[in-house]
Amino acid sequence: MIKKSSNFFEQHIEKIVFAIVGLVFMWLLITHVIISPNYVEYNDKNFGPGEIDDEIHEQSERLKDKLSSKPELKKVYDPCLPKFIAHIASSLDTININIYPVQPGRVSTEKIFKSRYRIPEIGEVNNLTVEYIRTVAYVPIEEIDEQNPYSNSNSEPNDIDLVTVEAKFDVSELYRRFHENFASEEVKEEWQDPCLANPVFGAVQLQRQQLETNGTWGKWQVVSRTNIESRNELFNVSEDYENLRPGGIKVCLLKFDDAEVRMGLLQPKAYEIASAEEEWFPPSLHKKFVKYEKDKKIYERRERKETERMAREDERDQARKKRSTASPIRKTGGGRGGGRGGGRGGARGGGRSGGALDRGAQNLDRQGDRRNTERTRTRSDRDKENERLPKSKKSDEDIYSELDDILITEKTDFSKMSEPLVFWAHDDSIEPEKTYRYRIRLGVFNALAGTNRFFEEETSYKNKVILWSSFSEESEAVEIPGKMYFFPLSIREAARTVTLQTSKYVLGYWYSSEFTVKQGESIGEVVEEELDEDAPLETKITMPEQIDFSTGAFLVDFRFVNDWSSGSNMRKRRYYDMLYSYDGTNLKHIPIKQSYWDKDLLAKYNEIKRAEKEPKQALRDWSSRDGRGRVRERPTDIDPRIGDFNIHDARMGGRR
Repeated sequence: MIKKSSNFFEQHIEKIVFAIVGLVFMWLLITHVIISPNYVEYNDKNFGPGEIDDEIHEQSERLKDKLSSKPELKKVYDPCLPKFIAHIASSLDTININIYPVQPGRVSTEKIFKSRYRIPEIGEVNNLTVEYIRTVAYVPIEEIDEQNPYSNSNSEPNDIDLVTVEAKFDVSELYRRFHENFASEEVKEEWQDPCLANPVFGAVQLQRQQLETNGTWGKWQVVSRTNIESRNELFNVSEDYENLRPGGIKVCLLKFDDAEVRMGLLQPKAYEIASAEEEWFPPSLHKKFVKYEKDKKIYERRERKETERMAREDERDQARKKRSTASPIRKTGGGRGGGRGGGRGGARGGGRSGGALDRGAQNLDRQGDRRNTERTRTRSDRDKENERLPKSKKSDEDIYSELDDILITEKTDFSKMSEPLVFWAHDDSIEPEKTYRYRIRLGVFNALAGTNRFFEEETSYKNKVILWSSFSEESEAVEIPGKMYFFPLSIREAARTVTLQTSKYVLGYWYSSEFTVKQGESIGEVVEEELDEDAPLETKITMPEQIDFSTGAFLVDFRFVNDWSSGSNMRKRRYYDMLYSYDGTNLKHIPIKQSYWDKDLLAKYNEIKRAEKEPKQALRDWSSRDGRGRVRERPTDIDPRIGDFNIHDARMGGRR
C-alpha cells in the first residue's frame, strides 16, 4: 500500500489557490465597483456615476418649482421724505416745510401705451435703370469688415463683372405721409410724436432672376451686398422683431439715422477701377459717359485725320511750287518767229513766251485759290460737325458735376429734398455666359415694431421691422458675355486634327492663341507670352507673362454634315462639324471653318479680332474718388503706379 502524505498544504493547495483568487476578486468588486473611486465633482460635492443624474434631476425639479411659483414681493421703497422733513423741522424751525426737494416727474404711460397710429404707405420705386460693365478693378485679397475697410485693405488688379441697378424714390412724399400719420393735426394732440414722423431708411433689397436653359425665368433671389462692403453685419437686419439684436428697434433707429450709414446704404461705393479706359458711374450717367467717350474718340480720330490730310496737302503744294519754278515753260511761237524774220519773229516769239509764263503762273494761282477755298469750306463744315461733339475734359467734368448733384452728403436733409432720391445697389456675383434681370425696393424702419400702438386692422405689423416700398418694374435682360471662347478654324482629315483659336479676356484685354488638337486631347493650355523689350512700358505693364488658355473641353470627334443654309437665299452646304465635351457625357458641336459659323459666334470672333488691335494702356493707380464721386486721399500703403502691385504682379494677372 502507498502511504499518503500528511502535508496539509500539499493536500489542499488547489483549494487554497481558489480561496486566494476569490478573495482578490471580492476585493476588486468591492473597491472598484461597489465603492467606485470615479467620483465626479459637481456643485462642490462628489458624486458617483449613478448619483450625479439623481442630483441634477432633483436640482432641475427645484428650479422648475421656483419658476412656477409666484414672484416674491420685494420690500416697498421708502422715500424717506417725511423723515427728511422731520429732521429739517427739528433743527431749523424757520424753514418752510412746504417747500419740497425736486423730484423726478412721472412718465406719461398714457402716451406710450394708449396711443394708436396708422402705418403710412411707403410708396413706389420708379425709373429703374441697369448698367453692366466688365473692367479691371482693385479686388481685395482679404476679408472686408468695419475694422478693415476696402480703402485700407490689400487689393490687386483683377477682372470683374459688375451690374449696378439704379432707381428713384420720392422722399418728400414719404416725409409728408409720415408727418400726416404721426404728427399732423389729424392725430390726437397727446399722441402727436415728431420723432416718429422722421422716417429712417433701413434696407435696400435687390433681387434678380436667371434665364434658364429652357427659356424660362427662374425664381427671384435676393442679391447679397458686394464683397467690398464693410458694413455687411450692420445692414443685415432681421425683418422679424423677435430676432433683432440686443437693443431692438431703438438701437437700429439710432445706428441708421447717421449720415455715413445712410450714404453707404442708399448709394454704396463701387470698386476702384484700375482700367484706364473705363470709369464707374450710376447707370443713368454711365450711359452718357459711354456716349461721350465714343464721341471723344470720333472727334480725336477726325482731328488726327484732318491734321494728317492738311500736312499731305501742304507737302503737295510745296512740291508744285518747286516744280513750277524749276521747270521752263515751253515757248510755243519760237519756230515761227525764226522763219519769218529776226526782229518780228523775235518780238512775237518773246511776247508769246512771256504770255505763257504769265498764264502758267495765273493758272497755278487760280488752282491754289480754288484748293484754299475748298479747304476752307471743308474745314468749316468739319468744324460745324465737331462743335456737336463734346470735348473730352469738358464732358468728363459735366458728368462728374451731374454725379455730385445726385449724391447725398452729410448735409443732405431728406425732408427738404425737392428732387427724387437716386439710390442704387450692386451685383458682383454674376457669372459669365448667364442672363439676368433685376428689380429693387426700398425699406424704412417700423418704429412701432414690438408695441401695441397699432389699430386693430394693422396689428399684423407688430412683428415687422421693415416697411417695404413696392417693387420697381422688372429690368430688361442683362446678358453677361463669356471670358473665354474657342473657334474651329480648319481641319486636316488625314491627320484627324482640328486647328482652333482660343481667346481669353485677361486684365481688360483679349488675347488669342492657336492650338492643333487631336481626338481625345484637351483644348487649350498655358502659354508663355513673349514680351517685346522694345515695346512701350504701357504694353509691358498690361500684358501678362503667361495666360491659361485651358478651356476644360476636349475634342471628341468630327463629322461630315450635308445640309442647307438658312435665310432667303438657301444653298447647299457641305462641311465638317467638331464634336466636343466638357464632362464626357454631354456632346456639343461647332461647325469647322469661319464661313459655316452661326452669326453670334462670327460676331464674337470679329469683336475679339477688333479688340486685339486696340492699343493697350497701363493700369492706373488707386483713384482719387471713392466710387461714389467723392474726392479722397489714396491709402499711403499702395504703390502710386498700379496700386500695391509691381509690374511683375500686374503681368501675372494678380496671382501672387
